[in-house]
Amino acid sequence: MKKLTGYPNWFFWLIILTISVTTLTGLFMLPWVMEFKLQWEVDFGLSGELRLPAVVMHVLLGWLLLMLLGALWHSHIRAGWRKKLNHWSGLVMSLSLITLALTGVGLYYLSSESAQLFASLLHTFLGMLLFSGFVWHYYHGRKIRLHSLRRHRS
Repeated sequence: MKKLTGYPNWFFWLIILTISVTTLTGLFMLPWVMEFKLQWEVDFGLSGELRLPAVVMHVLLGWLLLMLLGALWHSHIRAGWRKKLNHWSGLVMSLSLITLALTGVGLYYLSSESAQLFASLLHTFLGMLLFSGFVWHYYHGRKIRLHSLRRHRS
């Protein structure tokens, strides 16, 4: 059974890998956010030499996620929206990803400390929302797909 109708099987695994590693690198940067944005004392986190590679990987994979969103728009998102199946979690994920891109750019270019703090906290929250939304979307979509297959078999 294909994971995503209309896409090669490797495309699904590319999405899984990209969202997982992007989330993981984001979590690696969380102590950095606590220390530099929230001014908290933290005794854990990535060493200085691993920080830059984690940030670079996070940014590049974030942009790859945006490209994958564009590829999903072609048939997966439009078909789900037309059928009204699992579309609310898909909408939350799409809007989260677009807002993540905007807050990510804001982390580099906002000059006010309070705006940077807001963008950083919003970016962190939306990253966690995107990952949990993806997990919800996948399991709910799988349930819909299995129910549809059972209906067609009988």
